[in-house]
Amino acid sequence: MGATLNNWIENIVSLLPSLPIVAIIIFVTWIIARRTQRLVQRLAARTQAPPGIVELLGRLARFGIIALGALLVLDQLGWSQAALSFLAGLGIMGIAIGFALQDIVKQFLAGVLLLMIRPFNIGDRVRIGLFEGQVIQVQLRATVLKTANGDEVLIPNADVYTTAIVNVSRYKMRRQSIPLYLPSGIAPQQAHAAISYAISTLPGVADDPAPAIVATGFQGKIIKFEVRFWIDESSNSADAVKTAVIAAIQKALEPLGVDQEQLSSGAAETGSS
Repeated sequence: MGATLNNWIENIVSLLPSLPIVAIIIFVTWIIARRTQRLVQRLAARTQAPPGIVELLGRLARFGIIALGALLVLDQLGWSQAALSFLAGLGIMGIAIGFALQDIVKQFLAGVLLLMIRPFNIGDRVRIGLFEGQVIQVQLRATVLKTANGDEVLIPNADVYTTAIVNVSRYKMRRQSIPLYLPSGIAPQQAHAAISYAISTLPGVADDPAPAIVATGFQGKIIKFEVRFWIDESSNSADAVKTAVIAAIQKALEPLGVDQEQLSSGAAETGSS
């Protein structure tokens, strides 16, 4: 019993020179961990990540710094081998848990990568696979879209990350196209000039790039055209401008003897061919 007590005393005395260094390591680790957590949370918040993900990333960064500090403390106390054995055990357990929760982990990591590379921002209108809508939120497991019909679509983050993403609202200038079918007997040059003048003066239709009317082919006696124009969607409603363009085209073709019935019959004939 006395020998054991003497050994304890000797061990404690041998550790005394290391205690100031241990105290410094603990203090510095605590300061760095807090500042790292705040820094990570601030950077994550800039990506418009949900508050839950921002908090989680901050805590993970803090725990990582604390774990590193703990290893340094154990090394100063001469217990590094025991610490490494403990970490190895945790690693094996972590692998087992990772296999059990691999789908959840996969979705979470994909969500973090999406927030880092930022192929879209919250509020952007995107097309992902078969779905198109406004990005509402990037959750731990899924990206939430709101469609034009008001439906909510949850797409797994891993699918979003590995699928082609079309960001419809990334650039303010977007081209719109309207198919047009002219019946026989109408000179394409006259129709081209009339349509160009009519739509170039409409509010919302961009001057640069200028509108264009392109012949795309024949369908029997029907000449197929495509009216192309650009809209600055940051200050104009695409639906409103497109409606105005269609009305202007109809009005511009009336003096040439083309009425709505002829345009409709031309489109119907082309579609039924």
